[in-house]
Amino acid sequence: MGKINNQAQGNLDELWRRLRALEAASNQNNMAVGRGGIRVHSGGGITIENGGLSVSGSATVSGTLNASGVINMTGTFTATGDVNLNGPTDINGPTTITGDITSAGHFTQTGPTDLNGTTTVAGDTTVTGDFNVNGPMKTTSTLSVEGVTTLKNDLNVTTGKVKAGGMTIDPGLFGGSVQFSAGGYLSGTASGPQLTGPAGNSFVFTRSGKAGLQAAAIDLIGAVEVQGGLRVTSPGTTTGVTPNVYMDGSGNLRKIIP
Repeated sequence: MGKINNQAQGNLDELWRRLRALEAASNQNNMAVGRGGIRVHSGGGITIENGGLSVSGSATVSGTLNASGVINMTGTFTATGDVNLNGPTDINGPTTITGDITSAGHFTQTGPTDLNGTTTVAGDTTVTGDFNVNGPMKTTSTLSVEGVTTLKNDLNVTTGKVKAGGMTIDPGLFGGSVQFSAGGYLSGTASGPQLTGPAGNSFVFTRSGKAGLQAAAIDLIGAVEVQGGLRVTSPGTTTGVTPNVYMDGSGNLRKIIP
């Protein structure tokens, strides 16, 4: 059945009804934007109060992104440019770094950190946990170790000396020597090991097939001093001299008093 217009009644009431519906409508509470998108220009902005912004695709910021609150991220964070951290930074999980690291301030590390690139630290570095180095480690300045040091492999000193208190191990002196603080040294000469006294002219030596004592002057009385008995197991023999030294069958030497 068709609708019959009343020619005696106007449509103005219908227009007012539609206008009131538009004024009270909240279309933006549930809206969708197609391919055209939304553009905010001329100093305008978007303010979100007591709500949130959810992005299931991607968000591109070509200017500056300022965040004055907390940023929580559970996914992967990739930065291809410079990253400047001006405040305290806490890393509680494993961290793998394949590039270079430059630190001009304090660098504090409490968890596992894998550094596969070059690391340059211009400030102080404090490590409160284990510090494991699996590759070569080089220091060109002074190294101070104030705790107990355990060495489980060889110590190779190619140049320089090793000092322990007043004692010095010098690889370059007489083929390698141990110098004592009170004077004298133990050295490995080309002829054999030698223990030299503080004056440097009396020493005990070993040679191929023999050992000996050498004093400052061979004819000096008391140049070689033995406190206690002296025993010779295989002495040589001679005849035609007046004895002044007696040796018993065990090789003990005694002075003969007339």
